[in-house]
Amino acid sequence: MERGNLRSGTRFAARNLNYYPTVKELLDHHKRLLSHQPAITTRATRIAGLNFGSLLQTTVRFRFDSTIIKSTLRAVFFNLFREHTPGADTGFEVVVTFNAILASSAEQNTYSLFYGHDHRADNLSGAAPELKYGSTTVVRFLSDVDSIPTSFDQEALIASHRRAFESSNVRVHQFVNIVYLIYRFVDTNSTVSERRKAEKSKSRDAEPSTSANFYDGGSLSKKRS
Repeated sequence: MERGNLRSGTRFAARNLNYYPTVKELLDHHKRLLSHQPAITTRATRIAGLNFGSLLQTTVRFRFDSTIIKSTLRAVFFNLFREHTPGADTGFEVVVTFNAILASSAEQNTYSLFYGHDHRADNLSGAAPELKYGSTTVVRFLSDVDSIPTSFDQEALIASHRRAFESSNVRVHQFVNIVYLIYRFVDTNSTVSERRKAEKSKSRDAEPSTSANFYDGGSLSKKRS
C-alpha cells in the first residue's frame, strides 16, 4: 500500500517530509525531540525463533545538550532493579546511539532527520550502525551506571562520523538527541514457574491446619461425653 493512502497516513505524510530546506523548518516539525524532559518508554518484545522469553527494552531519549542525563539514568535503573532483580550472571545491556540531522549536497543543501534507534533485519543491537556509539555497557549493579557514557562533544562526534554516510551523499550536520537503549532478557518460563511456586506457598499458608481441627473435634467429643 502506498504511503499516505490511509486517512492517518495522509495526515502524517503531509507532516513528515523526507527533506527540509532549512534546519529551522526541520526542527519546527520535530519539536518533541527538543523537549527538556527526557522521553522514557519500556516495552517487551518477543524474540524470533524462541518459544519462550522476551526482550525487555527501555528507551531513554535526551536532547543533546541535556544536563540531567546521569541523574535520570540512575533513577531509571533504580526502578529497573526494583522491578527486575538481575541474577549473578545477568544484567542489563546498554547501547548508546543518536538522532542526527543529515545534510545532503546532492539535494541543494537540504536536511533530513536520521533516527539512531533502528531495527533493520541484520541489526542486532537496535541501533543504526552508522550512529551507534562505542561498545555495549553491561550494568549488573547500580554503581555500574556510572560507566555509561553521558558526556559528548558535538564537534568531535561530527568529525568521528564524517564517513558514516559517505556512500549516500549525505553527512552529519548536527546531533539532536542522545538515545540509550537498555535491554534485558526475561525468561517467561522461569518467571511463570516462580510465580506459581509463590502462589502455592501463599495458598498453603492460608489453609487452616487439619491437625488443629482434629484436636478441637476430639476435645469437643470428650466434653459431650
